[in-house]
Amino acid sequence: MSKALNLKIEGMTCGHCASSVTKELTKISGASEIKVDPIAGTASLMVNDDVDNSLIGDAVAEAGYKLVSVNG
Repeated sequence: MSKALNLKIEGMTCGHCASSVTKELTKISGASEIKVDPIAGTASLMVNDDVDNSLIGDAVAEAGYKLVSVNG
């Protein structure tokens, strides 16, 4: 089963930022429907129930940004 998550990400300002975050989130097995809005500093995605939030935080950090919150 999958669930929708809404992320608040600090530090994104442009399309390149969004591309970097999208690239890293795409690497998470079980993540799909990734949409990143760099101006709002948000991202939304669908994940399988077994995807741990720490994987999402690690992916955002790998892209060079800070995950502030996860709702969903």
